[in-house]
Amino acid sequence: MSQSSEAPIVELDGLSVGFGDKTVIDGVDLQLRPREIFGVVGETGAGKSVLARAIIGLLPTGGRVLAGQVRYRGQPVSTMGPEDARAFRGGKVALIGTNAKALLDPVARVGDQIARVVRSHERLDKRAATARAVALMREIGINDPERRARAYPHELSGGMAQRIVIAMALAGNPDVLLADDATLGLDATVQAQVLESLVERSRERGLSVLLVTHDLGIVRHYCDRVAVMKAGRLVEVGDVEPFLAAPANPYSRELLDAARARPTLQRPLAEDDRPPLVSVRDLTMHFAVPGSVEPIRAVDGVSFSIAAGETLALVGESGSGKTTAGQCLMRLLDNTDGRIIFNGRDITDLRENAFRPLRRNMQMVFQEPYVALNPRWRVRDLLAEPMALIEPMTSAERARRVAELLEAVHLPTALAEARPHELTAGEQKRVGVARALATKPSFIVFDEPTTALDIRVRAQIIDLIRGLQSQMNLAALFITHDLNSVRSLAHRVAVMHLGKIVEQGSTEAIFERAEHPYTRKLLAAELPVDCEPLPPGDIAA
Repeated sequence: MSQSSEAPIVELDGLSVGFGDKTVIDGVDLQLRPREIFGVVGETGAGKSVLARAIIGLLPTGGRVLAGQVRYRGQPVSTMGPEDARAFRGGKVALIGTNAKALLDPVARVGDQIARVVRSHERLDKRAATARAVALMREIGINDPERRARAYPHELSGGMAQRIVIAMALAGNPDVLLADDATLGLDATVQAQVLESLVERSRERGLSVLLVTHDLGIVRHYCDRVAVMKAGRLVEVGDVEPFLAAPANPYSRELLDAARARPTLQRPLAEDDRPPLVSVRDLTMHFAVPGSVEPIRAVDGVSFSIAAGETLALVGESGSGKTTAGQCLMRLLDNTDGRIIFNGRDITDLRENAFRPLRRNMQMVFQEPYVALNPRWRVRDLLAEPMALIEPMTSAERARRVAELLEAVHLPTALAEARPHELTAGEQKRVGVARALATKPSFIVFDEPTTALDIRVRAQIIDLIRGLQSQMNLAALFITHDLNSVRSLAHRVAVMHLGKIVEQGSTEAIFERAEHPYTRKLLAAELPVDCEPLPPGDIAA
C-alpha cells in the first residue's frame, strides 16, 4: 500500500502539454509514491493517455511540453542525457499500452520479442535472454510458456497477448509501470485475470503503478489512490475509500453515479402465439485447420429464436463463437450445417442474388465502426449508400433521409459533412447504427456495440438502441460480453461457451438464478464499484 512518509518516485510539477495551438494537459501536479497503485480516471479525451506518455517522454507526434516538468526520484527527466534517458524509458519506467496485438511485431515470435527487450537492458547472451523471457511469461500467468514463447501474436488470444506486453514491460526490471487502459476491450473474466496478474506482480516486486482507466470498478478493486481527470486537468485527487464515500468534485460525483447505476432488468415480452421473426436451428460452423483432421468447432449446434420487437443477448467470452454465429445468421459466412429461418422463409441455402433483396430487412452493426466505415467517405455518403437497396430516390430525398437518420441516432445534422476520423468513438457507433437503419430493417444484429466505450457513452448507446427498438418494433440479436448493458436491453439471454449455448432464459432468470457454472463465472467477474468481486481463483476456474 502507499507510504505517504516516503519521497515520491515520480512527480509532475505544473505539467502542460500541447498539440499545435491546443493544450491537452493543463497545469497538472501529481505525485506517485513508492509501491502504490494510483488510478487516473476520466472519459475519452480527458488527456489520460497523453499524461502517461508525457511521464515516460514518448509523446505522440506533434506533442510538446509547454510548461512544468516531470521528475524521477527528484531528477528532472528533461535534464537526462541520452544514455540516462534510454535507461529511464523501459528500464526505470515502463509503459503498457492497450490493443496488445497492435503493439507486438506480427512477424516475430513472442518469446523472441521479450528476449529482445531483456537484452536491451541486461548483458545476456541469446540463450539466457530466452530463458529469462520464458520465466517472465510464467511469472505473469501464461501456461506452458516454453510452447507459447514460440507462438506469433496472431496465434494468441487478446488476454494472452496483453500478458506478453506486460512481460515485456517487466523485462527491464522497472520501478514504475504506466498501464494505459491495459485491459480495454477484454472480456470481464479475462480483464479480471490480467489485472490480478499485473497487480500481484507489482506488489511482489514493490513497483509503483499508474493505472489509467475509465472504469471506476477497476479503481475500487485495485488502486490505493485515485485522480479524476477532465479536459486536461486533475479535478480531484485522494485515497480511494474516502473518494468513493464522498467525492468532492461535481464531475467526480457524475462519474461515480454513472458507475453505480444498476439498470432495471428488462421485462420479458408478453407471451403470445406469434411466430418468431428469426429462428436458428442446430446452427453449426466449423473451420478446417491445415494439417489437422479435427476442425475448429466455432459454432456447434446452436438454436434460438427472436420475435418481432424482442432482443436476445448472445453472451460469452471472446472465442466463444458469438460473432461467428451472427455472421452466419446474416449470411456473411456459409454455415456448415443447421437451418436459418427468417420471417417464415428458409434462407440457409439462398444464393447471393436471391438473398440480396432480403438484406434491406436484415442489417448488422459491426463491432469496430471505424474499421467498418469507409475512411474516405463523409457521413452523408456512408448513410446514403445502403439506400440503394430500397426504392429509388432523388438527391433531395436522400439528403432528407440522411438528416432523419442523424436525428434518429441523436447526432447533429452538421456531422453529415464529417469523415469517420473526425468523430468520437461514441459518434462512430451512432453512425454505424444509423447506417443499419437506413433500409428500415425489421431485424438487426448488434455486434459488441458498447465495447470499450466510456460508461456514460455506453449508457447513451444502450438508451438509443432501446428507444429505436421500441419505436420501430425491431427484432435484435445483441452480441456482447458487457453484462451490465444486457440488463436493461435484452428480454432474453443465451450464454455461449466453446461454440455451444450452455444456458438460455429470461434476463431476470439469468441474472438472479443462473444455473450453469460458466454463467455464474461470467457474472462473478464483473467489477462493480460498491461490491466485492469473486476471489481470483474462482474467476480463473
